[in-house]
Amino acid sequence: MQRANPHQSSVPFWFAPSHAFPSVEMTGSLWSLAHMQSAAIETTLRSQIEALRFLQNRLNGDLRLLEDCQSSDHQNDLFDIWCTYWRDALLAYVSAGARFAEIGSTSIRKAARRLHDDEKHLVENMAAEVVL
Repeated sequence: MQRANPHQSSVPFWFAPSHAFPSVEMTGSLWSLAHMQSAAIETTLRSQIEALRFLQNRLNGDLRLLEDCQSSDHQNDLFDIWCTYWRDALLAYVSAGARFAEIGSTSIRKAARRLHDDEKHLVENMAAEVVL
């Protein structure tokens, strides 16, 4: 019994003359997919930037708390330092959540605008084909 060669494919390496060239609609779809992929990558990078910025701010706050607790100037104010730390942490979490929501809404707004433009372009192409 012969085994199939996994390195051999029935799909030609270069297009054969029997294969049709891609239609205009197909290339438009490919561009649309490329735009969607670039928008997804942009959103992912923006989210990572915000997450790292938030992490940096929180770690700086943790370091300040430790320095303030070890400082001899603040020995009598440890409760106030602790309360201030948690207040700042809560505000940081709320503002980071707002920034993430803004990134998400901006991304969705751009995707909706792009989808609307693609739909408009498709309707115009279909109208032009009907006229011809």
